[in-house]
Amino acid sequence: MIYRNTILLLPILLLGACTNTEKQQVETLEKQVMMIHDAVMPKMGELMRLHKKTSQKVAEMDSLLLLTPADSALTATRTQALELSLQLKKADEGMMGWMHQYRADSLKALPTPQAIEAYTKEKEKIENVSEQMLKSIAEAKAFVEK
Repeated sequence: MIYRNTILLLPILLLGACTNTEKQQVETLEKQVMMIHDAVMPKMGELMRLHKKTSQKVAEMDSLLLLTPADSALTATRTQALELSLQLKKADEGMMGWMHQYRADSLKALPTPQAIEAYTKEKEKIENVSEQMLKSIAEAKAFVEK
């Protein structure tokens, strides 16, 4: 009788252990998502300052090109400034878009397996946003400081 009860209880205990592990995985993923966001979000000010500087550089090059339209160095500088400005804008839009669509309350309400999947996808998204922001900031900073 005891052996039979043990056999019946074992799957229930194992299921409970898996559920706790899965819940811990959800909590870990949620923390990772927010840590990535919190690490890169303070850089938005720098991103916007660099966007302004690169946009000003484009305008400056436009003015100079009116005086010397055949100057290939000015054209190259303008093209690079414009590309960097667009990258910075895209990085800003990426962060704003991610924050707009991120629904922490909805994710927390999901059943555990779906929550794991959803948080994994959110982690991938915010990692991409972070990489895009950091890359565009580094490239724009190098351009502005030269």
